[in-house]
Amino acid sequence: MADENPIEKMTPGQILADASVAEFIKAMGLSIAEAQKALDINSLAQVGAYAEKRPGLGDKSLLQLGLSPPFYHYQHADLTVSMQLTMKVGEASAFGIGGKLDLGFGSGGPQAPANAREAQITLKSLPASATVDGKKSDATGADLEAAAETLAKALRTPDGKFERAYVDAQHTKAPFKLDPDTAKNPIKTDTGVAFYAAGEASVGVIRIVATPTANTSEDFTLATGKVVTVKSQSNELLYARAVVNQINALGGFKAKLLRDPVGSTLPIGGGTLGLALFDTGSAALKPAAIEELALVARTLKDSGSNVDVVGFTDTMFTDASNLDLGKRRAQAVAKYLTDNGVPAGQIRKVETRGEASWKAKGATDEVANQQFRRAEVLLADSNDLLIVVDSAATQLQATPTPDKTGNGATGNGFIIVRHFAAQAVDATAVKVGASDTSVAISGTAVATGGPFAVDTPEAFAFNLARDVNAGSATHGVRAVRQGGVVTFVDAKDVVVVNLVTLSANDIALSADGGASVTKALAKIAAGPTASADKPKISVAVGLAVDYRTSRQFEQSVNGNSSISARIVAVPAPVEFLDEIKTFLAAPAASPAPTPTP
Repeated sequence: MADENPIEKMTPGQILADASVAEFIKAMGLSIAEAQKALDINSLAQVGAYAEKRPGLGDKSLLQLGLSPPFYHYQHADLTVSMQLTMKVGEASAFGIGGKLDLGFGSGGPQAPANAREAQITLKSLPASATVDGKKSDATGADLEAAAETLAKALRTPDGKFERAYVDAQHTKAPFKLDPDTAKNPIKTDTGVAFYAAGEASVGVIRIVATPTANTSEDFTLATGKVVTVKSQSNELLYARAVVNQINALGGFKAKLLRDPVGSTLPIGGGTLGLALFDTGSAALKPAAIEELALVARTLKDSGSNVDVVGFTDTMFTDASNLDLGKRRAQAVAKYLTDNGVPAGQIRKVETRGEASWKAKGATDEVANQQFRRAEVLLADSNDLLIVVDSAATQLQATPTPDKTGNGATGNGFIIVRHFAAQAVDATAVKVGASDTSVAISGTAVATGGPFAVDTPEAFAFNLARDVNAGSATHGVRAVRQGGVVTFVDAKDVVVVNLVTLSANDIALSADGGASVTKALAKIAAGPTASADKPKISVAVGLAVDYRTSRQFEQSVNGNSSISARIVAVPAPVEFLDEIKTFLAAPAASPAPTPTP
């Protein structure tokens, strides 16, 4: 009996339909689901290690120290099937189906990933906003730069659609004068003014070269009646920690060892005089960094000490991208130091190391460690552990001991000691622009935008920047505030928010008010200056089926296809971590009493 539907008479479409392509696509989709399940199980398996209390960390767990296990999920996947069907009369026919999932986000140098796209929003004035896929984000802040940082944070993942969002601000110096020009607080710098607290202050830097000989101790005299005797330890790091702990327990002083690897995988490092920590993908100085760098700047100003500024990143994204981000962070710190009056000649180098320092010490790819996202101010040519001692209620005496401030002095002791006499803010106004428009200086307390207490450096700076910006249209000058520092720039200067996404999805982007989209989403051109934000992740799932038979006819079907997916790191849910921390903090249950026979 003749075949009612001989394969020789079937169309290519019928042959493909018989091949159960849908089943193969379903199988590949399920393989992604299984991979997602495996990723989730792997993340949950880490919780035990993060919750375990560790004697070397003061009997605290990694969760208590602020670390949390990473979670990953598939953000997007495209599934297609590659098929080849060949048949020939009197010969053999072969039928194959192949599928592959490849998430090879490798480092690969400075080239941008094939799916990287960038856009640009330019801010000229406030109010301003940007809308992404129907979600509106306002640019809010006391000045254009602060508003741009707020907008960048809103557009950056995990809340926004872009893997990277960073701010570029090119400033043109604007003319200004202090009134009177003999004023000592604030100090006048090349680009603006820096306010300081009115009271007396002092700061010292202790160098730790080595721990004393076993079973001996060393005295540190800070002021009359303020002496600590520190016993030797097994190494200089433990000894430096002991010095810090005993000074803080003494009262009247605050001591910090700025490069202490406890609680993280930071390598031990010497020469660190100051540091700034940054948010993911950002080079904007945070309030805590501004406060610390203001003290560093005052310590360095007129001291003659030279420093290097080095920027670092965590190990997310590629080496090339992180080198660029590290440079931005180092430049932000160096600029803040000079804005605070540190002569540019005392800053010897401004450079970036990206993620290299941490990778050299064993940190793995894709670690979003806050301690890695930093820029450090390093005392030039020093590899010693440095302790910064700041007066809290007590001032350092004229010559704290051990005194190692002289050239060629060796051993542990104070290598920098600075005293600052009480100096109230004595400037009454700043004259800005070619018109010398006078803007009054006020220390009124700030509620909205602060809070800043009355007559604090931050209150003086906030009020001055606000009032200068209120008259920008008249005198042509705009003010930028960071902590107690106000920088004056040309009112026509704009601020740019650069956006980078790896998503292939359509993203609707628009801007309103004083903001405009000056570059629509487009692929990044290849080249040594292209952004390189492709994560370094490599996962593969494969599927292959082969079928052979014999047919007495000739027919062929050819095709080409691919499968691609994207995996992203997301923070653990807050409720999840809170539940674990609550469990860890709960007292152990008392054992049930043994029943009486």
